[in-house]
Amino acid sequence: MAFSDYKTYEAVKAKYPQLIVKTADFLPELSPATVAVSLQQDIKLNLIAYRSNEFYASEALVSPILRYVWQQKYMKEINFWTHQAIRYDDDLTGVPDFMFTNLVEEQYEVLSYPIITSVEAKAENFTEGWSQCITQLLACQKLSPKPIVVFGIVTTGKFWEFGKLDGNIITKHSASYSIENLPKLISILDYLLVEAKKQL
Repeated sequence: MAFSDYKTYEAVKAKYPQLIVKTADFLPELSPATVAVSLQQDIKLNLIAYRSNEFYASEALVSPILRYVWQQKYMKEINFWTHQAIRYDDDLTGVPDFMFTNLVEEQYEVLSYPIITSVEAKAENFTEGWSQCITQLLACQKLSPKPIVVFGIVTTGKFWEFGKLDGNIITKHSASYSIENLPKLISILDYLLVEAKKQL
């Protein structure tokens, strides 16, 4: 099955009964980040012209924010991918919307093991989004050459949710975050990249 074939938590659990899925706070209290005026202006304009389809959300809201955080200080150790296929086996295969991966000797064209994956909630359906994200996290975990905690993001562009896979435990952070509070959102994404980088 491809990632996109998983629509519910029940479908994921039926295939991977060892998984424990829980909701808890795992993100610490973070100070709001300083955000470039240019990004703030771009996001504000893109929200004014907002259209509720996944392609607009992806290109106008999600990609600029993820790319901005990555370019600030992570390009030497972490790579950023959009719509790049990954495969562990026939049941864990597909194309995450966005991924951060280990970067080997600044070879940006070489796909290494993923450490953060992101999926857009189709039609603002977070249940389906998380079902797909969990299977992506499983694939990322299994593709890693060593045990790591893998982080996941599910977003509509306007609203963002965060989770992690540690061993067989999926923890979904209890709060969601709005793009309207861009400094807070940027600080969370920065935190995830810091934590992911520690494991490289």
